[in-house]
Amino acid sequence: MKISVIIPALNEEFYIEKTLLSVIRQEGDYEFYVVDGGSTDNTVAIAKKYTSVINSERGRAIQMNKGARLCKGDILLFLHADTLLPDNAFREIRKRMKDDTVAGGSFYIEFDSDNLILRGVSFITRFNFRIFHFGDQGIFVRRDVFQTLNGYKEMPTMEDYDFYKRLAGQGKVILLRMPMISSARRFVRKGVMKQLLINKFVVLSYWAGVNIQTIKRFYDDTR
Repeated sequence: MKISVIIPALNEEFYIEKTLLSVIRQEGDYEFYVVDGGSTDNTVAIAKKYTSVINSERGRAIQMNKGARLCKGDILLFLHADTLLPDNAFREIRKRMKDDTVAGGSFYIEFDSDNLILRGVSFITRFNFRIFHFGDQGIFVRRDVFQTLNGYKEMPTMEDYDFYKRLAGQGKVILLRMPMISSARRFVRKGVMKQLLINKFVVLSYWAGVNIQTIKRFYDDTR
């Protein structure tokens, strides 16, 4: 099975190279693209050293959908530009996706900061509860399932959470017992507890049916 990795990016010059290196360490048949939303730093130049860059309108959902349309893999893996794949990630995805009843899944998350509270967050993501899973955990999905779902809803935020919720209606959604290493920069910048409270407020607001534009005002997803 060929895996297509789609990495949406915007001004990620300080993080994206490590992410790309984590991809090229993988084994087997794969392709990967960076979908750039109009970076004004060196993101595109760095990315072109390793792979092709697709230019796109800004918006993570828009960028991921555009990348998915241009990919040819049997499995699509959406990876944030500041998140590192574990070794042998592709091997594990292929092994688990041999089960035709599996629609897709994700990894659990660890942060690049030795913070007690963030270690607790990481522990929670080891459980396959839908409410705990977001795009920085590396969502992967069968191409035909992605097409059936019409991809990500092109909304200003929560597109990953919405997609993962809809994915559950297409078959088994699995959690790989391997950690994605994600940047803790947002927690460092805003404060760990403050950012956690914002995250939970946003999720609860989404579940309560609050207008997505209203939610966006409370959640800055700039990474």
